[in-house]
Amino acid sequence: MEQIVCKKCGVENDYSTQLKNGQNVATCNNCQSFIKNIAYQPPKFYFGKYKGTLIAECFDLKYLTWFLAETNPKANIKKAAIDRINLLKSL
Repeated sequence: MEQIVCKKCGVENDYSTQLKNGQNVATCNNCQSFIKNIAYQPPKFYFGKYKGTLIAECFDLKYLTWFLAETNPKANIKKAAIDRINLLKSL
């Protein structure tokens, strides 16, 4: 899981989320300040052969491995791809 740190008070992973204006907003439980917007949709591939496909639905281990090695995805997409690779390797 991605570490979410409040920039105002420094507390780690102590936040609540609320859907506001189409964004999932993380707010610090300690100081009540805005931390960041968090993706609320399952991660999808954003280009290439599987563009628009949920990473959790991809069965192409070779592509997933290439995707991580050759791109620099955001943390949530990277984590989803790593989790999917680990799951496919365990099958």
